[in-house]
Amino acid sequence: MSGETRLRGIVFLALVGLFVALYLLLYHLGFYGQLVCGTGSCDAVQTSKYARLLGQPVPMWGTVWYAAVLTLAAIALGQLSGRTDAYRIAIRLLALCATVGLLFSLYLTALELFVIHAVCLWCVVSAVLTLVIFLLCEPWRTLRGEGIARAS
Repeated sequence: MSGETRLRGIVFLALVGLFVALYLLLYHLGFYGQLVCGTGSCDAVQTSKYARLLGQPVPMWGTVWYAAVLTLAAIALGQLSGRTDAYRIAIRLLALCATVGLLFSLYLTALELFVIHAVCLWCVVSAVLTLVIFLLCEPWRTLRGEGIARAS
C-alpha cells in the first residue's frame, strides 16, 4: 500500500473519529439526554468517575487527538511529492500520536472491561479507529525512516 493511500486512509478515519468524539463530547456537556447506544452501557461509561482526565471530559481529549491526527496526516499528504522537512516531521509526529492514542485507548478499554464493567459501543468504535490508524502509520517503521516515509 502506498504512502499516499495510507495517508488518505488516516485522514478519512480521523475524520470519522472526530465526529464520534464530538458526539460523545456533546453528550458529556449535556446536549443529549441519552446516547444512542445498542447496549445502554454508554451512559454508565460516560458518567463514571473515569470519564474525566485532568479535569476535562475524555471525549474532549479524543476530539483534540483526532483533530491532531487529521491535521498531521493532511500536512503529510500535502507535502508527499516533495518529501520536505515538513513531511518528515509530520509523519514522525503522526506516528508518535498514533502510538500515544493506541496506548490511551487500550487503557480506557481496560477500564471499561475490568473496572467499570460496562462497554460503550461508541468507545469501541473509537478504539477500532485508533487501532487502524496506528497500523496504517506503522510507527515501528516510520520512526526509523521507513513505513509511510518510504517512497511511494
